[in-house]
Amino acid sequence: MFFQERLINVQYKLSDTEDSLADYIRRHPDTVAQLSVTKLAQLCYTVPNTITRLCKKLGYSGYAELKVELQHASQVEAKNENEIDEKRLISKTFQLINPEREAQVAAQLNKASKVVLFAVGETAYPVEDFTSTMNAFNHKTIFFTYENQMIYELAHTKNLLVILVSLSGENGQVLKMAKIAQDNQQFVVSLTHLSTNSLAAFATIPLYCYTPKRLQAGVNLTDKVPLYIVLNSLQNRYLETFV
Repeated sequence: MFFQERLINVQYKLSDTEDSLADYIRRHPDTVAQLSVTKLAQLCYTVPNTITRLCKKLGYSGYAELKVELQHASQVEAKNENEIDEKRLISKTFQLINPEREAQVAAQLNKASKVVLFAVGETAYPVEDFTSTMNAFNHKTIFFTYENQMIYELAHTKNLLVILVSLSGENGQVLKMAKIAQDNQQFVVSLTHLSTNSLAAFATIPLYCYTPKRLQAGVNLTDKVPLYIVLNSLQNRYLETFV
């Protein structure tokens, strides 16, 4: 993954200092690629250890690997810009799966009084499959297709785990559910395509897959396989901790 993709994937757990440092790198990739760790620390009013810690959180072995990627990112991005083959989607989605984050969601799946899911359109199919399997084990997982049913549950049931799925992260119906869940202090997990989006901003824990929107002759051909991969991985993580 490239720096900006890595950043989106872990930004929810960065400290304010790390977030500020990451933003500087994002805005000045060519400059940072030529700087020593000491010089970058001086420019960002921080210390080299903070830079190293950020690099580790982003999945780099260290600052040197980050610099190498920044030096070559523009050429690689241009080469891959129009490549949306299934092998690449699957590979990048697997890179986005984070065991630590999955473990947090799995723990909440055990603690929650009920697990409710909401998605619309074609995105609903993998979500329904996930719900069916999960409910066979815990008997408390429900997929809602009607807004009013979901809204009632969000407002009247305590200690929910709310899983909201929208590849764009901008679907109006799903965002409405996210806002209501947040207002009722529910634990929200989002699942979207890897991007900076409104739904992920509502989430307690955001999950990502990699599947850019693809249209051909007005038909939505966006690949749903990455959704299945992330949901299946989460399901397996939960079954490891099932109580």
